[in-house]
Amino acid sequence: MFDLNAFVEKFQLARQTALETRPTGGLCGLELEWNLVDPQFRPLLTVGTGPDRMSFVDHLRTKVLSPWTEEYHQLEVFHWMIEWVTRPYHTPKGAVYEGRLLEAALINALAKAGRTFGEPLHYWHGNLLVLPEIGPDCVPMSWHLAKRRYLQRCVELYGTELATAGTHSNLSLPEPMLAWDFMHLPASERGDRHLDDYKNQVYITGTRLMRAFAALFIAASASTPLQASLEDGKPVVRLTPFESVRNLTFPNPPALDVPDLNRSHSDYLRLSYDLVRRGVRFGNNNWIPVRARSQAEPVERLIQVTSDQLHDIYARGLFAAGETRNVEDMAAQIERQNLFARIDLPMARVEVRTDDPGHELALDVANLTLKHLLLLRFYADPDFARGFRYDAEDIKRARRNEELAAREGLRAVIEDPLTAKPIALHAFLDWTLQQLRPMAEALGMWGDLQPLRDLAAGAPSTAEKIRQRLKAKLGGSDIVPPSLLVELAEARKTQVHDDVETITAHIADLGGEEGKLRDFLERARDEVHLDPQAPVRFRPRRETLIDADYPDKATEVLALSQRLVRIPSVTACPEERLPEVHRAATFIYDYLQNHGVPVRTFDQGPFPAILAHFPGGEQAPAMLCGHFDVVEPEPDDSQFEPRIEGDYLWGRGAADMKTVVSTYLVWMKDTLKKGAPYPPVNLLLVGNEENGELEPMGTPHVLKLLKEESGYEPAFFVAGERTGEKGTELWGEVCTQNRGVLRFELIAHGTRGHSGLAGGSDLTERLLGAREALRELFAKHLTLKSADGWQSLARFAYIQVGTPGIYNITPDRGSLGAEIRPIPQDDVSRLRADIEALAADLQLEFLPSAWEPGMACHPENPHLKALLAGITAAGGEVRLGRKGAGTSARFAPGGQGVVWGQTGIGPHAAGERHYIPSIDPYYRALEAFAAQLKA
Repeated sequence: MFDLNAFVEKFQLARQTALETRPTGGLCGLELEWNLVDPQFRPLLTVGTGPDRMSFVDHLRTKVLSPWTEEYHQLEVFHWMIEWVTRPYHTPKGAVYEGRLLEAALINALAKAGRTFGEPLHYWHGNLLVLPEIGPDCVPMSWHLAKRRYLQRCVELYGTELATAGTHSNLSLPEPMLAWDFMHLPASERGDRHLDDYKNQVYITGTRLMRAFAALFIAASASTPLQASLEDGKPVVRLTPFESVRNLTFPNPPALDVPDLNRSHSDYLRLSYDLVRRGVRFGNNNWIPVRARSQAEPVERLIQVTSDQLHDIYARGLFAAGETRNVEDMAAQIERQNLFARIDLPMARVEVRTDDPGHELALDVANLTLKHLLLLRFYADPDFARGFRYDAEDIKRARRNEELAAREGLRAVIEDPLTAKPIALHAFLDWTLQQLRPMAEALGMWGDLQPLRDLAAGAPSTAEKIRQRLKAKLGGSDIVPPSLLVELAEARKTQVHDDVETITAHIADLGGEEGKLRDFLERARDEVHLDPQAPVRFRPRRETLIDADYPDKATEVLALSQRLVRIPSVTACPEERLPEVHRAATFIYDYLQNHGVPVRTFDQGPFPAILAHFPGGEQAPAMLCGHFDVVEPEPDDSQFEPRIEGDYLWGRGAADMKTVVSTYLVWMKDTLKKGAPYPPVNLLLVGNEENGELEPMGTPHVLKLLKEESGYEPAFFVAGERTGEKGTELWGEVCTQNRGVLRFELIAHGTRGHSGLAGGSDLTERLLGAREALRELFAKHLTLKSADGWQSLARFAYIQVGTPGIYNITPDRGSLGAEIRPIPQDDVSRLRADIEALAADLQLEFLPSAWEPGMACHPENPHLKALLAGITAAGGEVRLGRKGAGTSARFAPGGQGVVWGQTGIGPHAAGERHYIPSIDPYYRALEAFAAQLKA
């Protein structure tokens, strides 16, 4: 008897190790196939005509589905089929949750396509209910030639039998556990074997034993009681007494399902090679219910020779004919060699191909959990289920059992695959669950198996629920009209919509893999945020939202900040990542909305902005401000993977300024939760601060729009940029002054011509002369030297004349760029007047791109006094300062703003990090500031 407790402890340690060392890996994954149909449930074939004609699935994948979804979906056999693939998860629940989100993405895509074509489109699981003319031309055109040729051969052999869509489960064991166990084998048993040999035997054994339970999987997942038929020569859909018409339809040729195939790895190699040599197996047509798989196909081992290359070779006579009589013979030999290369690969998973889709969320979790636990039990217990040998009798018995399960479901009486005695399938399910119960309880998964426990006790299957629903409306008929099929399809969409709300509310259930699913949700939310007609919104019902528990506010803020840092919302560079900027905006919008904070999005320009406020407080006199864009990473995208080391949160944007943004979000959420009266404060967050906020919707654009709408402008403006710059301050300065930003070009125009001819002016000399004249104006109007260092900065950013390498053509345009960071004490209006006069005298064009003077908040501003009093009340020491770098505070109406933030080091640098101890004092000061304002 195996030691359950010892195995569970080892497994959990190995799973945690795998999660930490390979977070993108996992133990459970799903492949989900769907048929795409019109309102009459006819399969969707092609769109367009002539050279623009393409498979519907090609149109959906390239024209409708967003590029970020490409890693999740792929082509299948026919125009109307699509397959979605989850990433691997370390728990069954994670894979099922992502699978449901993928189904929701399909719903939204079909809704969008349906609006384009002017009719609602649907998807359906299992077998096709209206059969088209099936032929080689039904295979998608976008398959590469070799794959399309293989699929067309399959279609010629099996036709409509291939037109079924099912669910495939992929199951693995933790790599660390396999390595530990292999290395601790007795030396005599391990010998000179490689770890791959050990894994090959583990997964072949798992595949062999999993086949004993395939009938159980079919019955527990049966959901296809409908079948295409004919009535008076016309196509109709019939309600059958069968549970899984899909499993009765899809080909499972005995010639491929040979005895001993998965009895051992050597048997697998011997028999698989033989199947290829005899031409029985071609391509990947190993359609048996359970099979062992590698993780990836080694493309480098395959022979890459096309038919065109062969024609060219033989036409040139580069090879003697020999045994190769023609191109087709050689192509067939190459295909066979490539199949051989795919056979002898390290095994890495067990694939179960039995399940019908279309279930309730809890049943999907239960079915995948059952398979996951079985694989663990096979590995842990050397005696469990070993009575199934995969010999000729076992395979015949398994095939009989699988057909009975597809016909009768859990009502069937089968031959026990381990004893060969008759047993009711529901009783075999109950026995299996009881065998797994100790392990399930030890791993906290017994509750996840409840839907299967209910089925074993007599609860109806999904197929029976569909049957009962239809019988109630059909009377005595068994013909199902299209209207009822559409009703079923719409009911499924509603179910998925509700499931997504449940998943998004309980995403924290995934523990260490929560972030993997959140990444998908953030992208999906950003997409539907721009499509108000998308039926699935990828957000929870507010009343079901469960907030995670945190030991303190700093920990909560850090958790939120890390999620923001992971979004590469880059601006201020040639390759700005606008989709990610919008994704960050949607993430913030959702956080606030999910917690009930009124929020408004400004998307009238390329860069989004968000205004949040308390009920009735959109025009609050005090405005907090921040930004969620960042500069490009240094040195690479690894900066978007945040990490905590000691007192610092490292990552691009951690200090500038996503941690302060996160503090604002948490504070707004908490303050709303406390209830009225609310403080007169709102929050503006923008997505283009790093590139100067020149384009909508930067701070000046939002403030202008608000003033135009209602005359509102804030009386006090707080830019939350860091003001603790040493890296160890608990309290940042309150900077009541901030430099502005002035940027302009002087443009010189000339005549383009041959440089060897007389005439024309030297644009370089004109611009260099203008530069010297500007230096004099800067010295006259700007404070460029100061004893305390509070002074304006002026520099010439560039001078551009002519084209490098071109000497004999006089340029017709030149430009001189300048940037000034003025302190508020300087009169920039007089400076501008003198620059314009200089440009006119020198016949230059003056083009300002930013003209934002420095700001200085009045010391008697009552909101400033409230902020300072709040800092004192929170236990802080008030330190007034002046901010040199440009911030959004320069847009404060009337200059009535401050820069006040937390502490950070190295913004825009490779070592950017935020000082974690400065979070809590800032949060407490916000609370005290709010209390002062309310008083």
